[in-house]
Amino acid sequence: MPTRDDVHAGSVADAGSYTHGPPHAEFARLRREAPVAWLPEPTRRLRSGAGSVEHTGTGFWAVTRYETVLAVSRQPRLFSSAARGAFLSDPKSHADLERARQLLIGMDPPEHAVLRRSMVAAMPSRARLVQSVRDHVATLVSAFEADGGGDAVARLAAELPLLVLADLLGVPRADRGLFYEWSNNLVGFDDPEIGGGDVTTFTRTIGEAFGYARRLANERRRQPREDFVSALVNRDDPLDEATFCHAWLLMVVAGNETTRHLISGGLDLLLEHPRLAAALADGGAVPPAVEEMLRCITPIMQFRRTATADTELAGQPVAEGDKVILYYVSANRDEAVFDRPDVPDLGRDHNPHLSFGAGPHFCLGGHLARLEAVELFTALRPYLARIERTGPPRRLASNFMNGLKELPVGLGR
Repeated sequence: MPTRDDVHAGSVADAGSYTHGPPHAEFARLRREAPVAWLPEPTRRLRSGAGSVEHTGTGFWAVTRYETVLAVSRQPRLFSSAARGAFLSDPKSHADLERARQLLIGMDPPEHAVLRRSMVAAMPSRARLVQSVRDHVATLVSAFEADGGGDAVARLAAELPLLVLADLLGVPRADRGLFYEWSNNLVGFDDPEIGGGDVTTFTRTIGEAFGYARRLANERRRQPREDFVSALVNRDDPLDEATFCHAWLLMVVAGNETTRHLISGGLDLLLEHPRLAAALADGGAVPPAVEEMLRCITPIMQFRRTATADTELAGQPVAEGDKVILYYVSANRDEAVFDRPDVPDLGRDHNPHLSFGAGPHFCLGGHLARLEAVELFTALRPYLARIERTGPPRRLASNFMNGLKELPVGLGR
């Protein structure tokens, strides 16, 4: 039985290890040899206006098998999101921890359920969402086809969820560029081209996003509309300002990042496997294809929990206070659950993937991400048989989000 002294390779925690895709071979090894393995955290160099400092975390238990990830996800009291936040890196101060606890993903019951119900109730009807998505898909695909292709990340994968978000939140579509910048700065914190570990940029981004949210909330209190923000701020029991700002920011970031990387990663998967693109173009069903894209890509690769008592996982003792990382990206390729997990099958019948998590923290916007991806790939079907790369894709350096920064493609003639 592995212990804390049996330290395995730390590549799965190193953002640089993901620049060519997730380290699936290492995850497979961990599933075989040490499905609950104690791993070190790589040293991170954090920059700010005062200079730079090196930060090394405490180490963590990497949970890589499907059954164990699911078990932890369903025990929020024993494996807490609020104790030390939901991200691999530890909060740097008590103030940082308190801010993390105001995010929906950083809450435990019962606070989590209360805020989640409020956000679900504020969402527009499915009919409105479907119409918004279809209208934007038609416009984007038409323009992309007219130009013969382009960067599928900027032109399709990022643009669609940003436009849908603008409609959902009731903000000017011209402001979607701000959402794109803020999301990149926050999610791409470790990527040298985007955040580069710059704490100043991270802090500035939070300030700008919260300032925008406060102004928007004040406007909707004075002049309510039929949008998510109006519904959230004009409740009988309105959220306090800090909780609203964090809920709004989660919508902005998670509402475009997950869908962006699902779409771009799905298209990249089709380019990598032309037989899949041909099958989809020839009438293959799109919804199960999107589910397989979700499984293969796993846009959000992991979240963190903290053990609230001494316990054990898969026979491995885990101490109170230990950091536990749930690797959905590994669970989604567990050989015990998925037949030939490394071979994409767009018609896979049994596909209980964990790309949207499980338990009380199941992704709030999973239905919208599915809708956007299904509508977009349905509209792209006439072009899939001749779509081709016009340059190499560029990946995000992140151990959290499995994303592409650029995907140049042409539609051929």
